[in-house]
Amino acid sequence: MTLGEKIYRLRSERGMSQEAFGEALGVSRQSVSKWETDQSLPELDKIVAISEMFAVSTDYLLKETAKKREGQETSPDVSYTDERVTDKENVYTEETRVIIQKTSFHYEYKSKKTLMGLPLVHVNIGLKPVRAKGIIAIGNAAQGIVAIGIAGMGVITLAPVGVGLLLAIGCVVVGGVALGSLAVGVIAMGALCCGIFTMGAVAVGQFSYGALALGSQIAVGDVAHGNIALGLSEAAGSIYEEVRAADGSFDYQAVIAAIDANVPGYWHIFTNWMKVIIRMMVTSGRIMP
Repeated sequence: MTLGEKIYRLRSERGMSQEAFGEALGVSRQSVSKWETDQSLPELDKIVAISEMFAVSTDYLLKETAKKREGQETSPDVSYTDERVTDKENVYTEETRVIIQKTSFHYEYKSKKTLMGLPLVHVNIGLKPVRAKGIIAIGNAAQGIVAIGIAGMGVITLAPVGVGLLLAIGCVVVGGVALGSLAVGVIAMGALCCGIFTMGAVAVGQFSYGALALGSQIAVGDVAHGNIALGLSEAAGSIYEEVRAADGSFDYQAVIAAIDANVPGYWHIFTNWMKVIIRMMVTSGRIMP
């Protein structure tokens, strides 16, 4: 196997394009193509860089013939890596013991089209920490207008751990609208959420709805605490509080009157949302008008 064939095989196994491989080494895609077709040879420093990139020895790259095992003839279809390299596994057949080097997975794609100096799409995924940065970014760590990854930051973010200016969806998220197990945002929904308008098992905010609702302005839930508190089991309100009566009813008109009289007008959007929630409870039979 020639040097060019070995470079092609190692690059393909890693899932790298000629362009990405060339960028990593500081050469053009055309140079990589010439290497792989044996039209030219890489400089010595590039050979060293290739050996380090793929964790193979320079002997493996430069020697065209496979190393012979003691007392055996080497098959032209079998090649050997340097036994001194680390992180390798042994594969046995009846006649041959082949040492195969394990390579760490890495895949990267970067579109040629750009917008605002960023690639339109950048995908960068690997077993080692790698980052994707583009208009649409997909990777271990992703940064872009739309960011998808293990950790992400963008306008719209989908990641277990993420920050989204407009929308963030994941496990632990912060965003304009945040949906997650632990969510913090202007509008936050999740098991534990904190924000202006919140809905969740434990909801903390100005306007909160949940099993445990802590709302500075309005709180509605099984247990509710706030200026105006409407609770199914328990309610504590500094201005108005009401717990569901024995027959399952609330004084709906009194609740709405308290909201209109005490919640500042600049909260009208969120106030109307809370009124909708209360009204839905009325229509479902949980509150009597």
